[in-house]
Amino acid sequence: MQFSGIIGQNAVKERLIRTVKDNRISHAQLFLGPEGSGKLALAVAYAQFINCTGRSAESTDSCGTCPSCHKYNQLAHPDLHFIYPVATTSDVPRKPTSKDFIAKWRKLLLERKSYIKLANWYDTIGIENKQGIINAEDCNEIIKT
Repeated sequence: MQFSGIIGQNAVKERLIRTVKDNRISHAQLFLGPEGSGKLALAVAYAQFINCTGRSAESTDSCGTCPSCHKYNQLAHPDLHFIYPVATTSDVPRKPTSKDFIAKWRKLLLERKSYIKLANWYDTIGIENKQGIINAEDCNEIIKT
């Protein structure tokens, strides 16, 4: 994912590029916004830009062709880690972790170019999202188990 593939967010992109050029990258950053705003795509593009080995000092985007960029384009770079909601399924009946679902996660992100909603992920792995429609009886059932 490159900055050029992200719609809008120009001021944010410029600020992120400036942090790299000024060698002032914070140890932790939070990308926050409404669903579908491109915050995940922006975070991946930023990580790719930081780790790109083929960009020039004047460049405002990653090269897209170096080994690091190829790994980021497949969402398989060793320094790129995802944490997302998981649940038990028929494939993973006990103690699910993010590693158990990484192939499905990558596929969903690549198909939708990182512009996804949490509901899309829930549908992909078969989680029923009852948030907002749960009643007192269902609540008591959850508490008992």
